[in-house]
Amino acid sequence: MLSKRSLKERFTIELAIGMIAMLLIVLVSLSTYFYASIIGHIKNELKTEAQHISLDYSVEDEYNSKHDVSLLNRLSPYKIKISKNYTKEHLDSTIKPLKKGDKEFYLLKESFLNDKMLLEIQRDITQESKYITTMYYIVTFILIAGILFIIYYSSLLSKKIMAPLETLTHQFIDMHDNLLDEINTKGLPSEFETLADSVNLLITKVRTSIKYRQELYIGTAHELKTPLAVMRLKNQITLMKYKKQDRVREALEQNIESIDTLNAMIHNLLEFGRAEGAQFEQPERLNLIRLMANKCEEYELLAHSQERDFIYHFDIPHFRINVQPLLFMQIFQNFIQNALKFTPKGGLVSLDTRMDPDNFIVEIKDEGEGIDESKDLFAPFQRSLKSTGAGLGLFLAKNAAESMGVTISIKNRTDRKGAIASIAFPINRFLLKD
Repeated sequence: MLSKRSLKERFTIELAIGMIAMLLIVLVSLSTYFYASIIGHIKNELKTEAQHISLDYSVEDEYNSKHDVSLLNRLSPYKIKISKNYTKEHLDSTIKPLKKGDKEFYLLKESFLNDKMLLEIQRDITQESKYITTMYYIVTFILIAGILFIIYYSSLLSKKIMAPLETLTHQFIDMHDNLLDEINTKGLPSEFETLADSVNLLITKVRTSIKYRQELYIGTAHELKTPLAVMRLKNQITLMKYKKQDRVREALEQNIESIDTLNAMIHNLLEFGRAEGAQFEQPERLNLIRLMANKCEEYELLAHSQERDFIYHFDIPHFRINVQPLLFMQIFQNFIQNALKFTPKGGLVSLDTRMDPDNFIVEIKDEGEGIDESKDLFAPFQRSLKSTGAGLGLFLAKNAAESMGVTISIKNRTDRKGAIASIAFPINRFLLKD
């Protein structure tokens, strides 16, 4: 299976291959043409010279009277040899190349005077051969330089063509941090403006939908809280009229407990509505360690009031990031509150931070019964048998984590009974980004 390449790489490679192929075809065609022209011209000269000599010495007597080879060789750029005695084996009508030392020649053998005489014309082509070799060197240099230039230019051109797409990609990546801010179409080519406008329209629809859901949840929760408060108050007033062992009193207490459960669910609905709105909260540049330390002081007091211990330790004094405080605190408080709730009296809840090559991690450890790892605790209304909540806390924490771009998890401890809840901040997203 072929490995996936980016569109930019594919465009660069395909453009480079096409341009190199075109350059190669042009250079090979030109060099072949010039080579054929030079060699063809030399061969035509040899044939023309042979025709002139044959016409000048048309009869044998005239040849005997006029024949002066040394004179011909001095006056002509060719070495000419005319022989009487020859055999058919010596005759070869083709023009053959010869090499003598560092010299190169073309040799033409042709009979005339009714095959009584043999004409041999030798042409020195050493200079032309050097020209052809030099031409090949130049062509090779041009080819290599052209390939390097084409690769560089293809890469540069692909960057220019892909620049608007990369701009859109970066805006899509940053959109999570910018909370669905519309894409800035300034500076984009006209071909990409339509795409950006379509995305901006989609963003508007998403923001409207989220805002509508937020108002729906908050409005519904507020509408339900009032009648439930009235029902609870009436049950409490009625409860005072009955003794402890009365069945009516028991029923009223169960009603109050059910109302409290409904109120808890409504509270979670309110939190969910607020979390929907918190997604549009602008990130703040703050020291996460200081933020957690301030909250940990409060939870230390809360733990002591519940006859539990709470300790916290930070490996590093500073971790400055762009973060949405409300969303982070929704996760942070949920994890610590759950840890305190499920840890028995006299137990210990601890908070630690650490770093691995990819993440900054916050871990909250409790000494409770642990979790059933076969269940999805982050699903809505998923809760343990001992829990009295509505089962929406971890669901809301998961939504907040996805909105922030962090990873959360809960697993059982390996050193002892209990669970570990962790929040992982990817370093390349938070720490290395302004």
